[in-house]
Amino acid sequence: MKGSYIHLRLGLLLSSEKQAALIARPLAEEHSVRLERFEQAHDAMDFVREKHPQVVIADFERFGAAGIYGLADLMAEADAPVILIVRDVSEWEREQFKALGVVHVFEGTFKISELGEQVSLALKRRFRIGSSDRLPTVGV
Repeated sequence: MKGSYIHLRLGLLLSSEKQAALIARPLAEEHSVRLERFEQAHDAMDFVREKHPQVVIADFERFGAAGIYGLADLMAEADAPVILIVRDVSEWEREQFKALGVVHVFEGTFKISELGEQVSLALKRRFRIGSSDRLPTVGV
């Protein structure tokens, strides 16, 4: 009898312990994503540099005072699709998220199944060959 193996994709979860308890297991079971959780953004940076996660799910509040700048730094290091969870967001922040290339933003409450769908889409997007959205924009 042949053994079957499941390759768990690696993700970064920047969240509280309570959020992680709700998110991590369903994503591992349904979408084969193993999430490493961090409470603070600065703690996640070393992990990103070392392990190169395939997706990042982040509670925007975890960036604290660094805000958009902390998010931009993490995104630059991770080079992975980012999905944000926010309580409420201003129009300016929405524009900044779009400019940074955040894949999806969940505002307020959401279903875990919706998060799972976005994670699957983000993982597919990451590995699309020749994807124009992964190339830098150059002005002429």
